[in-house]
Amino acid sequence: MTARKWGKAGERLDPVERQKRLRELAIKRNQDEARQKRDLEEGLRLWRAGKLIPWRITLALNAIEADGPEVDIACGAREPDVDHWELGIKYPTWEQTEALSRYTGFTVPWFCIDERPPSVHDTTLRFHLPKAHVQELERAEKERVCRFLPDAIAATLDGREYVHEPTQEALW
Repeated sequence: MTARKWGKAGERLDPVERQKRLRELAIKRNQDEARQKRDLEEGLRLWRAGKLIPWRITLALNAIEADGPEVDIACGAREPDVDHWELGIKYPTWEQTEALSRYTGFTVPWFCIDERPPSVHDTTLRFHLPKAHVQELERAEKERVCRFLPDAIAATLDGREYVHEPTQEALW
């Protein structure tokens, strides 16, 4: 890493200030690396426990406006695997989960936060939108998939391919 020679608007840093800035950058880099390592370890623990939440995958992909076959490719999956993750009928492998995390910029533990998502009825938003928009939001809330099928999780953790039988009852 090259020491910066300049401070504010054309002011040169003296050697002491340069060393201080280098130390601060090194500390930040080390803290970031440690945080990433902890997130990855915690993510692996949560993934093994089957704690990924399908609607969070949908939320992350929507946040970066990602869809289509390029998402499957970026996540090391075959189409329509990512769609099946969002439906909770296929559990991603650890490698695919890591790739999803890198692709979306969300940590693996974030995909496991099990909290009730906000509803359109939790705020006054419903009073400020046309009725059609509120109904659309309500429909989306009802369709939110909150859990993976236990058989899908077990199959992935056992290294087996899981084929969803439409007669099975889903957890959403």
